Amino acid sequence: MAVITAVLLPGLDGTGELFAPFVDAAPVGVSTIVADYPTSEASVDILERHAREKITDHCIVIAESFSGPIGVRIAADVRVQALVLCNSFISSPIFPALRYLVIPPLFTIPLPSLVIRSVLLGHKSHPALVENVHSVLRRLPADVIARRVRQVLQTDERRTVRSLSKPILYLRGRNDRLVSERSWKELQTIRPDAQVVGIPGPHMLLQISPKECWRSIVRFVEESAAG
Repeated sequence: MAVITAVLLPGLDGTGELFAPFVDAAPVGVSTIVADYPTSEASVDILERHAREKITDHCIVIAESFSGPIGVRIAADVRVQALVLCNSFISSPIFPALRYLVIPPLFTIPLPSLVIRSVLLGHKSHPALVENVHSVLRRLPADVIARRVRQVLQTDERRTVRSLSKPILYLRGRNDRLVSERSWKELQTIRPDAQVVGIPGPHMLLQISPKECWRSIVRFVEESAAG
């Protein structure tokens, strides 16, 4: 297997802490660099600059959920060989006008464990992982969460994807209840050469099915290099 350096871009929490199960499951020959975002920032432009600082020569970028648009942007860098999107999107996954209804008070009440299991992790997820999600989200200010969600609803990187010459892999959790099929189908419409791999699992697929995700990623990188 070829040596792979993977730069990991986190979901809405932005801390990178929730990547621990995925990092621990990395195969021999794979090194990981985890990006984390300032907890006070929501601007995609600013977060992109932080993510770009993590790029190294001949790396791949793995962007989870919220970070998809950021991953698309930095994948244009000559140092990046390929882009992996996981349960993510290249344009607003729902009606953009809903951003006007996204206000900080909506995020002042912690998400119930039932919601975290149902929407993010799946009902069979380990209690320690559920608590970890709780802990990370509690540390993120409500106004930052609201601003990041509004950024999601305004995102549109379709033109960037169309001009991107790098290989793209989309990992989709077959049980994802947060990002709909529309997102990966839109990617395939714009980039018919993009690979889409379905893996049993919820929205937080890298955390719940890390070994399966790594197998697909390594195969994709090796096939891209050979091709």
